[in-house]
Amino acid sequence: MTKFVGIAFVLMMAFNSNAQSNIRFSQLNFAQGINNPAALALDGRIMVDMMARNQWFGVDGAPWTFALNGQYELMSDMAVGFNVYHDRIGATETTSFAGQYAYRALFENARALAFGVGIGADNYILDYASTTTTQAFDPAFANSYYRLMFNSSVGAYYYSPKFYAGFSMPSMFNPGFITSSNKGKLVFDPHYYFSIGFYLGSKRYTFNPNIQIKAVPNAPLAGDIVLRNTFSGRFSFVLGYRTENSLIAGFDMLITPMLRAGYSFNYDVGRLARVKGVSNELYIGLAFPYRNDRYDFGKRQYINNKGTFKTDYRRRTNRHNKRRVIHR
Repeated sequence: MTKFVGIAFVLMMAFNSNAQSNIRFSQLNFAQGINNPAALALDGRIMVDMMARNQWFGVDGAPWTFALNGQYELMSDMAVGFNVYHDRIGATETTSFAGQYAYRALFENARALAFGVGIGADNYILDYASTTTTQAFDPAFANSYYRLMFNSSVGAYYYSPKFYAGFSMPSMFNPGFITSSNKGKLVFDPHYYFSIGFYLGSKRYTFNPNIQIKAVPNAPLAGDIVLRNTFSGRFSFVLGYRTENSLIAGFDMLITPMLRAGYSFNYDVGRLARVKGVSNELYIGLAFPYRNDRYDFGKRQYINNKGTFKTDYRRRTNRHNKRRVIHR
């Protein structure tokens, strides 16, 4: 495992990256449904993940992103979701919303291979009129432009109690340049996301190394390596590195069986450290409830006559009182 983390670190150090337009968070190792429609309802039957990121704190017009992903496990082999995000960079804003569907091929020992698809729309805004220019009433910045366009996403995700890997194209289309005379056109321009991670340790301590890589045509690779350390299944602290030459640190905790929250920040160590400042990221997750054990994934659950959950595959009937177990 040490060799694996070392190799991954060297690979990512070799690729310097600039910021890209698609959303990118540091805490996606437990909220992957935001960027991958196949990774739905992994830690609970009903889930909501919310993330907010403010990059380059204190810089006027710096990127700001909010994402919300609701997930519901219809059956043990399929789940649906609803994904919304808002991204703002300077005078440019993008609001996206999509429905998601994931089908899982279940295997023994709580393993699964899921395939997902998302369909929705993006609303693009170029608000030039709100910008401050050196030349008063500059006609090049006198107007604002809007465009609502179709978009879609696809993804695949492999899950096991000790290992996971995902691949996705969370935004397959992008608009062309939008002006009053050119309303933009739908361009197939996917960004590729790849993630891989391990769960090592016991119930008292779990080590979760996670690698996230983003590939964009005609641009350098971008990536994060995040090392999450969890104690007693509730408290975690995170250390990591982003290829834009910044350090990652943070923490998260399971506050109640249904509520999880986390915070992380990126501290730039490059030449622009004083200019860019710190990037802050907040996570809030809800599940009803979170699974206590990763081996519970994919098991059929039933409600018995006392209102509690059972994980049997068989429905049992009490012949004396004819009380039935109802499928969840």
